Amino acid sequence: MFGLLRFIRGVCGLVFALQVIHVIEAFAWLSKLEAVGQDMGKFFALLLLKVIFLAVGGVLFFWLRGHINRSHQKMHGTPHPALAETKWAL
Repeated sequence: MFGLLRFIRGVCGLVFALQVIHVIEAFAWLSKLEAVGQDMGKFFALLLLKVIFLAVGGVLFFWLRGHINRSHQKMHGTPHPALAETKWAL
């Protein structure tokens, strides 16, 4: 069970990281001259979706770490060894 939860946490982390990159790229594109005259409604709608995916992926990534540690501590008495070291460990 811990392996599956860690895999899901890894996928959520990947989604989180990709959305961070895309949101930064979108804000960088806004500062360019090519942004003038474009349909900004579609742009901001897609940006809103990306921010939602970013938030959901980030919340799940960090929440699953705590959930896995609590479950491991209930079963074995200690936090999960791979996740006890750092927040970013998968």
